[in-house]
Amino acid sequence: MTEPPDVEVCPESYDLSPLQPVNGDAVLECSNVSFSYHDGFPILTDVGFTLRAGEAVALCGPNGSGKTTLLKLLAGLLPADAGQLRLCGMPLTPQTAASAFQKIGILFQDPNDQLFCSHVSEDVAYGLTNLGLKPEDVRQRVTEALRLTEADHLAHRPIHHLSLGEMKRVALAGLIAMRAPLLVLDEPAAGLDPAATRHLISLIRHLNRKHQYAFLIVTHEMDLVPQVAGRVMVLESGRLLADRDVRSVLTDIPLLARARLEPPAITRYFFEKSRRAGESPQTLPLSVDEALNGRNGESA
Repeated sequence: MTEPPDVEVCPESYDLSPLQPVNGDAVLECSNVSFSYHDGFPILTDVGFTLRAGEAVALCGPNGSGKTTLLKLLAGLLPADAGQLRLCGMPLTPQTAASAFQKIGILFQDPNDQLFCSHVSEDVAYGLTNLGLKPEDVRQRVTEALRLTEADHLAHRPIHHLSLGEMKRVALAGLIAMRAPLLVLDEPAAGLDPAATRHLISLIRHLNRKHQYAFLIVTHEMDLVPQVAGRVMVLESGRLLADRDVRSVLTDIPLLARARLEPPAITRYFFEKSRRAGESPQTLPLSVDEALNGRNGESA
C-alpha cells in the first residue's frame, strides 16, 4: 500500500492537543500484570511495558493471546490479579476506574458499542458535557474534533444513518474531543474500504506526530503496522513474546511464525524470493514504497 499523506488540516481556533501527563510520567505503565478468569486458567502472565507521550505502538497476537482481556483491564472493566497498571502516573484501581476516561480513550472494533446518542454532535459532546465544561468550550471541541476527522458534514446526522467508516470517524472524534493523552484503537481498519483506511492512517499519523497523542493499536492487519507504529509488541499465550522496533519484529519471520502471525505481504514476498533463490535475505522492505526505493537490498 502506498503511504498516504498526513492530514494537513490542523485546528487553529481551538487546541485539541492532549492534556499531557503531569511531571513527565509515562502515559501507560503495565507492571508484571497477570489475570485469570474464574476457571483459574491464566489469560495474562507477568505482562510489562511502558508507553510514553508521542509513541505509537502496535499490539499484535493471534486469537486467544490475551489482547482483548488486556484492553478490558486498561478500560478498568476488569481488575488485575497481580501487578499494577498506571495511567499518567495514576494507579488504575476499582476506585479510580471511573475517572480513567480522562486519561485513556478506547476505540472499539465495533463502533456500535460506544455510540449511543441519537445524533452525531450529541454523541461527540456527551463526555464533555459530563465534565461540566462551558457550553462554548463543548461546542468548539466538538466542531474541531469533527473537522479533524473529516466528519463535520455529519454533525446533524442520525447515528443510525452512518456507514461503518463514518461511525468510526465519529467515535474517534468523541475521543479526540476529550483530549485524553492515550488512544487505544482495537482493530481500527476492520471493515473499512481502502479510502477510509488511508484516511485513518493519515489521521493517526497527524495526531501522533503533530499533537503527541500516544497510540496503542491492536491489529491483525500486519500491512497496517509499519504505516502507523514505530514499535511492536507481540502477545502470545498471555505472555509478551517481543517488544521491539517495527522493522526488527516484522522481519523476524521465525518469531512471527511462533506467534501465528504473518509479516506484511511485501515483506513475505521478498523473504520467499530470497529463500527460493538460496540467498540470505538482505534488508526486507516493509511497504511497497520501500521496495520501490530499494530498501530490500536490491536496486529499485
